[in-house]
Parts: sequence; C-alpha cells; structure tokens
Amino acid sequence: MRAWKAKTVFGLGILVAPSLGCQVVGGLRSELSLDEDPGSLPPRDPLVWEATDPGPEMMYTTPEWLEYFNRTEAPRTSQVGPGTLRLGYLKGEARPRNVGMGWGLVMETERTNLNPYSDWGGAGWQTLPMSPMIVEPGAPDPAGGAGGVRLRSEGSQIAPFIVVEGGQVASAWVMGTGGEAPYAYFGYGDSSFVSVDAGAWERYDVKRAASDQGNLYIVTDSIGDAPAIMGPTEFVVFGAQVEVGTYPSSFIPTNGAPVNRDADRLNVDLEDFAPSGYFDVTIRYAPHYASSEQTVVHDLVAVEDDNVFLRMNPGGTLTLLEVGSTDSLVIEGLEWSREQALEVRARYLPNGREISIKGATKGDGSVRKIGPVSPIGEDSRAWLLGDNDGPQESVDLRYLEIR
Repeated sequence: MRAWKAKTVFGLGILVAPSLGCQVVGGLRSELSLDEDPGSLPPRDPLVWEATDPGPEMMYTTPEWLEYFNRTEAPRTSQVGPGTLRLGYLKGEARPRNVGMGWGLVMETERTNLNPYSDWGGAGWQTLPMSPMIVEPGAPDPAGGAGGVRLRSEGSQIAPFIVVEGGQVASAWVMGTGGEAPYAYFGYGDSSFVSVDAGAWERYDVKRAASDQGNLYIVTDSIGDAPAIMGPTEFVVFGAQVEVGTYPSSFIPTNGAPVNRDADRLNVDLEDFAPSGYFDVTIRYAPHYASSEQTVVHDLVAVEDDNVFLRMNPGGTLTLLEVGSTDSLVIEGLEWSREQALEVRARYLPNGREISIKGATKGDGSVRKIGPVSPIGEDSRAWLLGDNDGPQESVDLRYLEIR
C-alpha cells in the first residue's frame, strides 16, 4: 500500500456489485451491526466542490486534479434556468444546468437527436392540405435569439409535422403567446401527447407508444382522448428532438441530418481520490431520470482494474462492492422523481464498509459491515458518475466531498 500524502482534491465514489453474499437494507431486515466503528482515514482537509451560480458566462471551471472532458467537437447546449437555454458550449467546456431545482454540473450520456430538422416548419417537414396553421419562422427562442417558429391556429388545426422512426421520447420548447391554455397538444406517435399549458418557455416531452408510427407533431385538432381546441391560439416552438431513451437529454441542434452528442466524462487519479487505498466520499446528485425510468446500471464511481464499484441499479438498488470480493452492501427499495437530489455517502475503510442515502421519496437508509477491507490498487483511476465511457444515465452533480 502506498504512503498517504495530503492533497486537495475533488472526487467522488459510489459503487455497485453483484448480490452474492450481500447485506441488504430496504426490502429485507439487515443482519449488520450499526454500532461498531469501521475505522477512519489519515486526517486531511476535506476536498469539497459544490455547484453554485456560474455567473454570466454560464460555465464551470473544474479543479486541476479533476479531469472533465468529452470528444465531440459539435457545439452543445444546456438549460440554465426554468425557461432559458445557453447554446454553443464547445468541446471540454463544463456545462452548468438548472431546470428550476438548483445548479449542477451536467453529466450526460451519449445521445443522438434523430430528428434531422430541429426547426419546426422548415425543410423536411410536411404540411397537410386540410386545416394548416399559419407558420412564421424567425420567432424568438429560449436562448434569446430568433430560432423558433411561431404558429397561429384559428382552432382545430394541424402544424407541419415530420416522421422520425427509431426513437422513444420526443421533446420541444414551447411557449404560449396568444389565446388561453391549453394552447396546443405536442405529440409523438399516433396517440401519445401532452398539453401545452404554459405562457412562458417550457420544455415538454412525450413518450411514443411502441406500436405507433413516429409522427412528430403539434395540433389544436382533437388527438387521442383530448378534445379539439376551438378558440384561436398562438405559440412559439423551438428545438424539436427525438431520442432513444426514457427521458430527454439536453437539446442537440440539427440541420439536415441526425447529430450525435458524445458523453461527458469525469475522472480523478487515485492519489487524490484514495491516497491511502481507502476513501470516504459524499456525493449529492440530481438524476435526470425517475427511479421508474432507469434502464441500465449507473456507476456513481468506477475504479479501473479493481472490483470497487458504487452503483445505482435499475429498480432502486444502491450497492457497494469490495476489492476482490463478491460480498456487497445493498440498500434496496429506493424511489425518486426526476431532478430529485439524492445524497449518497460511501465509506471504504480499512476495517469496514458503509453506505447511506438520503433525499429519496422512499427507501432512505444506511448499512455497514465490519471486518478487514482490501485496499484499492495504486495504478487505477476513479471515474465519477459513470465509467471510462461516460455516464450510463444522465445526472447533475450538485455536491462532492472527499475525506
């Protein structure tokens, strides 16, 4: 084991593992004692990072010991207020995000906007001869420019639409500007829609039924079980997007072809994260997904070349695995909604392991196991909120503390 050395760091550790020989909290009674002391680490100043208001540049600068990067050259976007976008983030620029639930560093998985034309009413969009709406390009967009399309309905009409196959979730920014709510229905598929009710910019998303054709549309005509909107309405639409997944990610601009956004990546050297071979980390993050929308294992911390993983598993199960062991700590039965801040603490110490979580709608708890714990190897790196390929699910990092 390497000698401990003091260094100020930003890092995080959260992990999962197989359930073989696991100790469980949540659905089952724990057999572990919570009274014994698992030990402590050599003293050093805590390494703390917290997401705050990023100022007018709307960009974070990460510490030198924390590597943040992505590989795609294409400009990126981020929501920086309940109804505001910031466009044009370049490769490697750390994007703040705030959807009205607090600031965070956005960490998103790889996604593709399958809609080749993200401007409503432009090239590639089809217009039905019956009941067409009036289309006015160059309307305001939520970034303060003129990239939106204004639509005017005299009642029970249909806007231009586009067919986008292969996606499961569609999204768009819409703002009602005339008439009364509901201003329109935004839909994806033959029967899946949401009502546009806000008189300010709001991002709407809708999931397509598996059996439906991929029609991306906005109407005031009747749809599904919704009655036609008969009075005149007016609204502005921006950033139509279709993705594979159960929830939308940040807007990916397109102009003639689908565009892929590479995953964000965070990692820290173990000389900073676990200088003694062990760690004590607290992380607060806001998943972009509800517990019911998670589809894959999400690493909160993944250590290369070692069996140390802190993970959130589909179904609401948090797990911590020990080096060289299949004996894992487990907290199960967790539930939360989109953007709900969860705080997880993982203590991986010479004489024991402990995990705890708070902030969930259901399942908050703590579990520990006392006994000798193998140290992490010296030549590894810790990947945060994902692995070396990036996040498996998208989140905002709110707070991180390493002791």
